[in-house]
Amino acid sequence: MRQFPLNVALAALLVLSCNREVAKPPVILISIDTLRSDHLPAYGYQAIKTPHLDRLAKDGIVYEHAFAHVPLTLPSHASIFTGLLPTEHGVRDNAGFRLDAKVPTIASMLKAHGYATGGAVSAYVLRTATNIHSGFDTYDDRIHFVESAPTGNLQRKGQHTIDAARQWLATQTQPFFLFVHLFEPHAPYEPTYDAEIITSDALIGQLLESLGDKYDDALIIVLSDHGEGLGDHGEQEHGVLLYREALQVPLIVKLPKNAQKSTRVSAPAQLIDVLPTIAAITGATPPKNLRGRALTAGQQPPATPIYAETQYPRIHLGWSELQSIIRWPHHLISGPKPELYDLAADRGETRDLRETQRRAYAQLRSDLAAIPRPALNAPRIDPEEARKLAALGYVTAGAPPAASNLNPREHLADLEALKNVTRLIGQNRPKEAIAIAAPLLARNPAWSDLRDQLGHAYLEVGDTARAEQTYREGIRVTPELASDFALSLAGVLLDQAKLDEAEAHARIALTSNPAGAHELLATIAFARGDYDAALLEAQAMRGSASHEINSDFVTAQIHAARGELDAAAALLDRVYKVAYERGTPLPRSYWYVTADVLATTGRTREAIAAFGRELRLNPRNREAWVRLALVHRIAGDDAKSQATLDRMCVANPDEDCRKLHARLMREWAALRKGP
Repeated sequence: MRQFPLNVALAALLVLSCNREVAKPPVILISIDTLRSDHLPAYGYQAIKTPHLDRLAKDGIVYEHAFAHVPLTLPSHASIFTGLLPTEHGVRDNAGFRLDAKVPTIASMLKAHGYATGGAVSAYVLRTATNIHSGFDTYDDRIHFVESAPTGNLQRKGQHTIDAARQWLATQTQPFFLFVHLFEPHAPYEPTYDAEIITSDALIGQLLESLGDKYDDALIIVLSDHGEGLGDHGEQEHGVLLYREALQVPLIVKLPKNAQKSTRVSAPAQLIDVLPTIAAITGATPPKNLRGRALTAGQQPPATPIYAETQYPRIHLGWSELQSIIRWPHHLISGPKPELYDLAADRGETRDLRETQRRAYAQLRSDLAAIPRPALNAPRIDPEEARKLAALGYVTAGAPPAASNLNPREHLADLEALKNVTRLIGQNRPKEAIAIAAPLLARNPAWSDLRDQLGHAYLEVGDTARAEQTYREGIRVTPELASDFALSLAGVLLDQAKLDEAEAHARIALTSNPAGAHELLATIAFARGDYDAALLEAQAMRGSASHEINSDFVTAQIHAARGELDAAAALLDRVYKVAYERGTPLPRSYWYVTADVLATTGRTREAIAAFGRELRLNPRNREAWVRLALVHRIAGDDAKSQATLDRMCVANPDEDCRKLHARLMREWAALRKGP
């Protein structure tokens, strides 16, 4: 392997002749989410084989020490696309932040340079509502939204993303830029972290095959947005800590005509270097005043300090945020307890050198101070959202989250408690989840992720009052997430038939989460019997590919309520087909609505089967139990009807359910006797 010796890469690929334009190579940017460089054979890992990534490494340049700027998907991709640090483009977290649509991106830069621009992503956090799609002609983000699922886990299989990318590629004749994002190997792993890396490699192989003879001419860049803890410093996943395993990422650049093939660069690189690199190779005009530099522009790039941060501990956990700076080989992690490491001599960052290498510590502190770091004291709440919040009495919404001196590394054990809460809710054990979560949240009210889980658990046990209180407090305590908590609160208020207040809270999220807000507004209008308004809201949902299935589902319910049963059944069939093809879950209560339509059209046996599927998934759905009992009664099977109501109260062991059971039995007995 050759070290990058001369400034020849650009010359090798800029084919010039008199009065002719510089050639515009196809540009493909592939982001493999959560991929540690030290788990790839191209970086020395021997436990797996990745032939397609190995091919790119052989045909290109491998940057041995490349670093991300934040261990979170949305802000990291914002840095990749804009060439700006998180402190400069303003996207500081996966939730509550959006990229300013006026900020130039790789896509907008290449579009202005005559390129067709297409993207296909696998994670909900990269949806169009975040403006991360700015500059793309086509941006496929059809990741189905699942209510109550952690946002970071909302994904689609990479195969669906690759299929969308290949379909777009097949239609391109002009110079093109394609961005492909794979969520494997992000947790939850299927079945292991390394196995998902192998899956990603195979998918990349499909994409490379689709390029055909365009492969030789193409500029192909493969990278990751951040790494994964895998327990190295106590963090299993990512977002909380800033050690090497979370920040060091693979970066492979295959130049057109395979210029500089089989080259390895040991000098540090950073993800904000990607945009200027693409600009230099394509001849596009980059934005001004970029901190990054073209990676092909010299023998040894200058030793530019590399900045990283995470606001996740502060926003989501109520702990201190962290910053770090790398001036190779030293790495300073700044927080309540600063740490200094030598990445070359101590790859695992096990020996803190802050006390023994005072000069290096002072230098990196100076480097860190030179980075513009606006405090997180101006949450990116849309002015209209802020106005709506104030109108509802949230007078402190918009205030900065309280600073904390809690060192994230010293509180990682609490994250295991959160995982336990999530596991218990997933196992339909909400009372046990509450017993763990409630005292934890009382000790740390700023722990928004725990608050979200606790509110959901309260809903599962039917305690809407506590759920409402939990979400209201979330709006006040965590202003960056105010719209998310407002949307959750709107759902609780809807359950209590407080329709006007539910609508007011849903409208708070129209800017930050328009599809989710429109879905809830459609449900509120439906509850009022205003089917025309509900239909308009359902149609508005279709502006988001992630809510396309939900839009059809809501529309089906409107048709059913209007007695348009054939139209309802056709839409329900389409929802099932699309969900199956995409490998996404069906909307909540899908089988209940389907069963109701089947029962109304006299398809009793199919209706009973559909009610059974609904109740296996959602045993607390009392309406489904009652409807199933009624279907049995109409079919003349009173024993099964009563047994169904008995089972309803087993699944819902509370006084309200017992009263409902007694009332229905009295009413149905009276109907049997007649007048």
